[in-house]
Amino acid sequence: MKLPTTMRLTALAASMLIISGCANISMERNHPDEAPVVVGPPVTDNITPMQEAFQCMGQRIRQSNRPPVKMSVGNVKDYTGKFSELDGGNPITQGGSLMVISALGKLGGAVQLFERFDTQIAEMELGFMDQRRLGDGDVHVVNNNGQQQQVPWKPYYGGSIMETDYYIVGGITELNYNISSGGAEARINGVGPQARTFTVNVAADLRVVDTRSLAVVHTTSLQKQVVGYEVGFEIFRFFDDDLVDLNAGLKNQEPLQLAVRTTLELGVLELIGAVTNVNHQPCVDFDEPNAPTDREPAPEPAEVQQFVVRFDLGSAQLRPEALAVIDQAAAAARNGENPSLLLEGHTDTTASDTFNLELSRQRAEAVQQALVARGVPRDRISLAWYGESSPAVSTGDNVPAEANRRVVIHIKDDGES
Repeated sequence: MKLPTTMRLTALAASMLIISGCANISMERNHPDEAPVVVGPPVTDNITPMQEAFQCMGQRIRQSNRPPVKMSVGNVKDYTGKFSELDGGNPITQGGSLMVISALGKLGGAVQLFERFDTQIAEMELGFMDQRRLGDGDVHVVNNNGQQQQVPWKPYYGGSIMETDYYIVGGITELNYNISSGGAEARINGVGPQARTFTVNVAADLRVVDTRSLAVVHTTSLQKQVVGYEVGFEIFRFFDDDLVDLNAGLKNQEPLQLAVRTTLELGVLELIGAVTNVNHQPCVDFDEPNAPTDREPAPEPAEVQQFVVRFDLGSAQLRPEALAVIDQAAAAARNGENPSLLLEGHTDTTASDTFNLELSRQRAEAVQQALVARGVPRDRISLAWYGESSPAVSTGDNVPAEANRRVVIHIKDDGES
C-alpha cells in the first residue's frame, strides 16, 4: 500500500528531527495558567578537566609545611579584539579574572586568597567605620581622653587590611579561527550526506608579581585548540507535484569558554608552583606517569621550623617562658644562611572581634621586637594577625583558651641568597 505524499513527507521529517536530536525536548508547566517551558539539565558544580590536578597541587603545597601564600588577582582581560556581528558581542569571555579567582579557590586553602578585584563594598564600610557610623550590633569600649566610654559604633583600627605576597594578572591574547578545517559532501538524485570538521585555538598570557617589589616572579603563555564537527543529510527532490527540500544535521564543538577556563587554570597551577617552590608537573601528568617533560623540576621546599609563643588572657606582654621560646627561635634564625620568618598572631574568643584583631597584631609586633633585639634582621620578618578567626582549638564564643592565645613563628631557610 502506497502512503499519500503528505504522510510520507511527515514521516520523513519526523525521522530527520529524531536523527538531528531536535526531538529530544522536555517541557514542564510551572503553573496551571502558564505555558509549558523547556526544561534542561539541573545546575551542577562547574567541574573542569583540571579538577583532580588542583586537588593534587593543594595537597602537595600543604605537605610542604609552608605558611599559606597570600594571593590576589588583578585584571585578566580579553585582549583578542574580536567582536562577533552574528552574536552581537565578544566571542571570548570577559570574566577571565573571575575564572582565575575560582581556580585559586580550588587549591583548598593551600593559598590564602584576598579580594583586590572589586573592593568597593569593603572600602565603603571602612569609610563608614572611620566616620563612626558603622556598627556590628555590639557595644564597644573606647578610650575618650583617658576615660572608658561605651559606644554603639565599631572603632576603626588602621592596618586591619592584610597585605598580599603576590598577585596574578594577564590576559586572553589569542582567538584564531580555521586553524584546520575540512569536509565532504555527496549527492545522488538530490539525496546525500555532508560532513565538516574545524579547529580554532585560544591562548592566554599570565604573570605572577611580587606585591612589595612589583618584580615579575614568573610568566606563562599557554594555548588550547578547540575542535568541532558538523554532519548533515539533505533531500532535494520532487514528490509528484511537490518540491521537497529537507535538511537534518548535528553540530558539536568543545565549549570555547571552557577551553579558556582550562587554559587559565593550567596557568594558575604553573604560577602557584613558581611562588611556592612546589612542582606542579606531577599533578598535571597524573594520568600519564611516564609522560616526558622538558621543564626543570622545581627544587624541594625548604624545611620550615615552628615555635609557639603563649600569652596571658587579654595581654600582649611576653612572659618569661615566652622569652625562652623566642631565644630558641632567634638562634635558629641566626644559624640559617637565608632565613625568612613569618609571625602569625592569634587570640581566643573572649572580647569582641575588633578587640581581638588588634590584640593579635600587638602580640605579633611584641614577638617581632624581641626577635630584632636578639639579632634577627627586621627586614627578614613578616607579620600576619588573625584575631580569633583561626583558633588552634575550636571553642564557643567568650571561652578563654591558652592554646589559642599565641604567636606562631615560622622560620624557613632558603639557603644561599
